[in-house]
Amino acid sequence: MAKWHQRRTAHRRLRDQVGLWYHPQYKVDALVETARVPGIEVARGEKILGSLGAEDLVRPKQVRPAPLVALAELARAHGQAYLERTARPQYLGRIFGLEAHDIDVDPVLVAQRRQVGATVEAARWAIQRKGRVAFNLGGGFHHAEPESGSGFCVYNDIAVAIASLRSDGFDAPIAIVDLDYHQGNGNIVTYEDDKTVFTYSIHGSVWSHVEAAADEQFLLPSKVDDETYLQKLRESLPPSLERIQPGLIFYVAGTDVLEGDHLGEFMLTRQGVLDRDRFVIELARMHECPAVVTLGGGYSSDAWRASTDFIRWLLTDEARVSVESAQSTYEQYEQIAKELDPYELQRASGAWQLTEADLMGDLAGPRYKSTRLLDYYSRHGIEFALEKYGLADQVRELGFTDLALKIDPTDPDRQHLTLRAKKGGEEYLLVDQVLRRVTRPAPEGLEPPDELRLLYIEWMLLQNPTTSFSLRQPQWPGQDHPGLGVGEEAMLMLFQGAQRLELDGLAHHPSRYHIAFIGGAQSFFLDPKIQGRFEAIREVLSPMDLSEAAWKMERGEVCWSDGEQVEWIPEDMVIPASERLFAYLGSAHYQQPRAAALESARERGVVLEPTVRTR
Repeated sequence: MAKWHQRRTAHRRLRDQVGLWYHPQYKVDALVETARVPGIEVARGEKILGSLGAEDLVRPKQVRPAPLVALAELARAHGQAYLERTARPQYLGRIFGLEAHDIDVDPVLVAQRRQVGATVEAARWAIQRKGRVAFNLGGGFHHAEPESGSGFCVYNDIAVAIASLRSDGFDAPIAIVDLDYHQGNGNIVTYEDDKTVFTYSIHGSVWSHVEAAADEQFLLPSKVDDETYLQKLRESLPPSLERIQPGLIFYVAGTDVLEGDHLGEFMLTRQGVLDRDRFVIELARMHECPAVVTLGGGYSSDAWRASTDFIRWLLTDEARVSVESAQSTYEQYEQIAKELDPYELQRASGAWQLTEADLMGDLAGPRYKSTRLLDYYSRHGIEFALEKYGLADQVRELGFTDLALKIDPTDPDRQHLTLRAKKGGEEYLLVDQVLRRVTRPAPEGLEPPDELRLLYIEWMLLQNPTTSFSLRQPQWPGQDHPGLGVGEEAMLMLFQGAQRLELDGLAHHPSRYHIAFIGGAQSFFLDPKIQGRFEAIREVLSPMDLSEAAWKMERGEVCWSDGEQVEWIPEDMVIPASERLFAYLGSAHYQQPRAAALESARERGVVLEPTVRTR
């Protein structure tokens, strides 16, 4: 987690100084199998946002969704015949190094069009104020020429953006600073006769011998290190920009210059790449020039990490190469939740189709509420989340197959979900869950004092009927079968659902002591007096094994020091999801009666198996 002042700075800058564009449809899983780069990373954007999100430097609503660029805008940079040709699997296969039968045209073209749309929108946003940096977590398609595509580039996003700006009346000089390992032939060919667009490139691979009207290119040998590369950049780019005086810079921040890249032969370190990126942006700032950054190429395991370093510096001024640290389960799931696309969670089951929602970039709420769990989640969306969170894989690892999810959202008070699966030819019920949205009166001290809106777990059964209880999996009170071992993950997934639905928290009504205990340090009884009493009981029982403690409570072997049995009081517990509920639970309105109840229970005394018991 970043320091508080870094988070504050990052969130302030994301309001008006730095813009981030991304859409989950950038990711095309089929391209993992490309023949040119086995194992190509198709989820760079998700990994970048996940890493920044885990540090709380970027929140979901601060990421600007990439619009689907209109065909009319594409036609400003590409011929009509070429645009028609891009819809042919054979042609796309050549661009991506795949056989025609392995290309699914629609998702590939949607991914490219969204990334082009993001660069266009980012450019229009950037020029509205000096010094802005607009960052597209994709794009940089510099190999696409007006009448041909190559090198994973179907449409040239920078060329389309420049044509759109010119159509809008923006007539200032524009510079394209291309620091991808590969020469950007598409930009050079596009601006062969246009002196208003300056193309600058340092590269290690030549794709075209055309020279643009305003052009400066440097070919460096393989094995170039940080020092040699940065020296060439520092001695050549400043005088070029001084001469051009651009009104906008497009920066192709390719990370295929890193040592170990599958398609590059330079030897730059992540620190060297960060120094490069900082130098370009600081030059732009010196000229009071807005900049649009695109990812370009990057085909190593460190490619997305180098881009993350760059964005972290833009947001916090901290020029460091990050070191990955182990994350808690909560942080991992929080990160995954931020990657999930609301459109995917709401999309109906069935084959992928290009719908009106795709064409319009619609990420708004659901249209057919009667068919969605909690008026939001389709069955397909829940299946997608189960796969994304890894719960489906955990169930499969237990030997189950043919997972069958069923939802019944018809009763607003009992939103029912079941998961069945097969093992050894038999079908078993593994998950049985009833959810609903509820409201609770605002407790005194809650600000603003509106009703609490909660996602309520009415009932949740997680069981593995194919195994038996053992010392490793002891029986808990109320259990007929051992659990699935995914209780924590299920609760975290539901908690992220409460956040996504913009509710105040995830609530449940623990019928037994161990269920409340499993809720952990992030769960609180809404009644502060019940919370204080529970903490006093927990202080006495927590040193022993939880299973033993649970059975002692069940058998009535936990008593007050006067011999009266400690009765379990089932009341609502909540994991806060909103800032106002979190603040209330930490306020004097909650903490003072909690502390008083805790002290009162301590004074009364909790003991085990007293000699005298009042029944």
